[in-house]
Amino acid sequence: MINKIDEESYKISIDEELKNLDISNKVLYFLHIPKTSGTSLVSKQIINLGHCFSIINCYRTPFWLRGYPGFTSNFFPIYKYPIPNHLKISIIRNPFDLLCSYYHQGPEYKNEQKFIHSGWSGVNYTHKFTSFKQFIHTYCDETKGWHIPLLKQFLYSQLFDIQHNCVVDIIIKYEYINEATNILNKYLKYPIEKKWVNRSMRKSKNYKEYYDEEMIQLVLKKCNKELEHFGYNFEGNTDSNMFIIRSKLKYDPFKNIIYN
Repeated sequence: MINKIDEESYKISIDEELKNLDISNKVLYFLHIPKTSGTSLVSKQIINLGHCFSIINCYRTPFWLRGYPGFTSNFFPIYKYPIPNHLKISIIRNPFDLLCSYYHQGPEYKNEQKFIHSGWSGVNYTHKFTSFKQFIHTYCDETKGWHIPLLKQFLYSQLFDIQHNCVVDIIIKYEYINEATNILNKYLKYPIEKKWVNRSMRKSKNYKEYYDEEMIQLVLKKCNKELEHFGYNFEGNTDSNMFIIRSKLKYDPFKNIIYN
């Protein structure tokens, strides 16, 4: 556990970094990773760019192949920033928790042939998942396909560009969203509104209660990049950092390689 002296030192450090970014005079473009509480960052100063990618030709299963009805083309748009030299912000989440919400969004899938919005972007409909265990087994099996391959390859792949750089200036860890919002509001000209919507209505318990030991081991192996480099394990955070400011981590979405 972080002690009081370290906590105060960390807050001072974050304050300095946020001052240096001059966020009060900048637009913040929000890059939304699925199931990371995108509805929680509402401000006149924050522009939500939705679910896109920072590289071209990112495949998604189109609606005519049992994909989400909104996927009217095979590829995601690329992120664009109308006002240059402003800032980008995103939220990450513990992979164990994120995957649990990914599966549990919307109603349960029961072998319906007509589209049902079960799982994020209808993943359960696309892959005919009728249990969370089946979802985890498929996600962690490298030989099986996924409705959005890059999200199976690396959960945070939206944040990296063709040069392998993390394009985001401010990453918030979902687990500290309230504390992080309070800190950001000290500097933003237009504070973040306190809004939050739970879209995983079937996820009524703590994520840990949905896993058995086999599933834990599968995710530990499959999501080792996210867990190791962003400070997570099955129990939660392995550090007390609310923010990651201008990460130097490099990731190649094409080769699925982390350059540390």
